[in-house]
Amino acid sequence: MTYPKDTKNRVQNLLVQEARRNAKTAPRWRKPAVLTFAGLALAGTTAAGVYVALAPVEDKRDIRCYYRADLTTPVQGAPGDTRPPYITTGIFITGFDARNNPNPDDKNAGMQQVNDPINQCSRVWDMGNMNPYGINNDIIPDGFLSPPDGPPGDRPLREGADKDQNGKPLWPGPVSMALGNYVPFLTACVVDNTVAVIPGPAEVCAQLGIPTLAETLNEK
Repeated sequence: MTYPKDTKNRVQNLLVQEARRNAKTAPRWRKPAVLTFAGLALAGTTAAGVYVALAPVEDKRDIRCYYRADLTTPVQGAPGDTRPPYITTGIFITGFDARNNPNPDDKNAGMQQVNDPINQCSRVWDMGNMNPYGINNDIIPDGFLSPPDGPPGDRPLREGADKDQNGKPLWPGPVSMALGNYVPFLTACVVDNTVAVIPGPAEVCAQLGIPTLAETLNEK
């Protein structure tokens, strides 16, 4: 079946709204969790090819955390400091011997699969790495109090600041390492067969013309 572009977007938005209605109750200070449906795709035949609403990613060792809902514009920081529109993050394997790497051509050797990209990029936002030189000050709500520079514990965290938008702890272990920097609502999309976590609502992937990340059956 062929869908006009505006019809595809409306159908996708309805699916997202239905997922939100069926989502588990989230804390009041967070927006509802976003659910995806494995194996479900909206496809429309166009002159450019086939647009797929949802897409899986097999290799999730290297995650892109985008500064803004913009896939191409470089980030301007200090004078002469131009960065890509995203930061890459991952989880290193403890004790991995890089000198004896059995797969030297694998740029992600020594890294684990990331089961929760939203949580992973939420940590990067919490550390303050997504707002260099105040480039994202415009998306921080008025009245939000950013933490002072320095290690955790300099000031008590506001309620819920140690958890992501789905209510999961940002950092494992009995002692939280959360700093309390602003973490926007994040959505996992797919760019270049890589997980791309982008600030914005569930519709942000479709608005950018890219698929939403589809969860695999063995993920929770």
